[in-house]
Amino acid sequence: MTLKIDGIEVECIIGDLPEERIREQTLVVDAELDIPDRAAETDALADTVDYAAAAERVRAALRAAKCRMIERAAKVAFDALGPGCVRVKVVKRGAVAGIAAAGAVYPCADAADGETTAAAGRLVAALKAKGLRCATAESCTGGGVAAAITGVAGASEVFAGGAVVYENATKEKVLGVSGETLRLHGAVSSETAAEMATGARRLYETDFAVSLTGIAGPGGGSAEKPVGLVWFGLASAAGVRTEHVVFPGDRAEVRAQAVRHALAMLVEAAAG
Repeated sequence: MTLKIDGIEVECIIGDLPEERIREQTLVVDAELDIPDRAAETDALADTVDYAAAAERVRAALRAAKCRMIERAAKVAFDALGPGCVRVKVVKRGAVAGIAAAGAVYPCADAADGETTAAAGRLVAALKAKGLRCATAESCTGGGVAAAITGVAGASEVFAGGAVVYENATKEKVLGVSGETLRLHGAVSSETAAEMATGARRLYETDFAVSLTGIAGPGGGSAEKPVGLVWFGLASAAGVRTEHVVFPGDRAEVRAQAVRHALAMLVEAAAG
């Protein structure tokens, strides 16, 4: 679930003018953090974020940074909140005469969304050009690839469907992933990704199927399987191949990058 902490006021050095380098001004920080869903069930402080501590980390970081640009201040605040942070907005009131406030958001979601939309559009066009169809099988991305594809007009001609198989039991029941595979190799593995893709292609009777299974974070990683690791499978008439990437960033960034990577795999397959 997402937790919002809005209105963190910080008195700090911010600006590039000589007077701004010696006089503190007020920044207002709004933050979105990804926290475990269990906080809603347990109603326990231990399962959520200490708001006061999070706000103080932001204040301390911005005071120490003495940023010249609010764009930089947004990145500093984001880093101070740690790997669970999804997005930060920093506002400087009265930054310029005639403007009530200026603000910066980090990371820029619109740019990433644009890349995803463009990739999905290329995929739909490539599949249409050859009369091909695809399907998806997703775990860590929770249907993000399917959502991107169906966001393109005319996707119904080439997209058969997608399975969101988060639990291991669902992977077995819906896609036919072997319980032994899950036991021996784990959900995040080449073997599981391969069986997910093969199962989706069989289930939806398509030319191609892509699968994703990974550790988006912020927790759940290990030395062998770190946070950011995503395994991909691509099934076609030629068989199934897998590959993996360890993506940087927070949970939202890992998921978004994984979606784009899966779309790129499908585009390459359709073009080939």
